[in-house]
Amino acid sequence: MKRLSKTKKVLTGIALILLLLIAGGAVYMYPAFTFFFQTETQQLDKDLTIVLGGGGNSGILVTDKALVVIDTKMGGDAGDLFKLAKEKAAGKSILVINTHYHGDHVKGNHFYKGSRIFIGNYDKAFLQKEVDPDNMPTDYVKDSLVLDLGNETVMLYDLGQAHTYHDMVVYLKNRKILFSGDLIFHHINPFLKKESGADVDKWLAALHVILNKFDLEKVVPGHGATGGKELVRSMIDYFGDMKAAEKDPSKANDLKAKYKDWVEMPMMTSPQATIDYIRETGH
Repeated sequence: MKRLSKTKKVLTGIALILLLLIAGGAVYMYPAFTFFFQTETQQLDKDLTIVLGGGGNSGILVTDKALVVIDTKMGGDAGDLFKLAKEKAAGKSILVINTHYHGDHVKGNHFYKGSRIFIGNYDKAFLQKEVDPDNMPTDYVKDSLVLDLGNETVMLYDLGQAHTYHDMVVYLKNRKILFSGDLIFHHINPFLKKESGADVDKWLAALHVILNKFDLEKVVPGHGATGGKELVRSMIDYFGDMKAAEKDPSKANDLKAKYKDWVEMPMMTSPQATIDYIRETGH
């Protein structure tokens, strides 16, 4: 009986440890889950709707000539976005813009069959390996493209390699609003992947282009809440600090502590993961 009691205590202890690990993991995962999967709809004005989360942040713009969808999300949220877009289009043609090729921004493309779908100037063979056939874009933007849609001028700029091999931003000229795609993560540690072409030095250069090129009143980041120019400067500061931490490890703890409130994606993104990436790639 004593042996059985001891075994029972050991099993109970193991169960408690597992429960604590699961609970701790849930607490760690919750912020990432919230920003990535939960959605929030914001009506910036009568013709511009922002849908945060559910993959990458998205925009729906009603203009005189067409309805524009910026980034099409993934999963069930992609279908919800399409329903909202169709409702607001009220029979107008729909134009789709993908800021880059990652699935959380393009996996809803298949809902918009027959529409023009714009993306940066990626090599088509590369995209065919990375994107499902049903979600492939139709139009590749080399450098820039201006869409005169009557009451709004929508300006597309391929800023080249940064987060991926070709990151495109979308500027609504009359509103002075920029959709940055994943060039900006708002208080979220950025996702860096060599296979996508992530290059921190070129990313920094693209962020400086954004600051210098556009008259900005509002920025819609790829992930996280909207804001103003401070979002661009915050990303510049983040990468500058991570580069400094990589160069001088004695400063790393203090520099990383500045971003303790930034969301981490478990096993994927964190200040340390960014430092390691810079060290591994050399840029």
